[in-house]
Amino acid sequence: MCDLENLYYHLRDELLRIYKEAETPFPKVKLTNLQSARLCGLANLAKLILYLERDGYLQISNKDQSFQDWEVQIEASILDFMLGS
Repeated sequence: MCDLENLYYHLRDELLRIYKEAETPFPKVKLTNLQSARLCGLANLAKLILYLERDGYLQISNKDQSFQDWEVQIEASILDFMLGS
């Protein structure tokens, strides 16, 4: 069974790290390249990605494709996690 709360915090930290290290204002990463997928699998990771997209932290650029092919764009609002807004 997957611990979604642990996955959420791990994913949040991973996305913040990617955003801070990126050389573009809207970095993109493939879902399959996220280390967080190792915790609970891609399906559970995709569920959290959809949740974060709903809240405006991410955009999925090819949601019409299979979730294994999704590319996630990290929005500047991801900094809310770091800044506590």
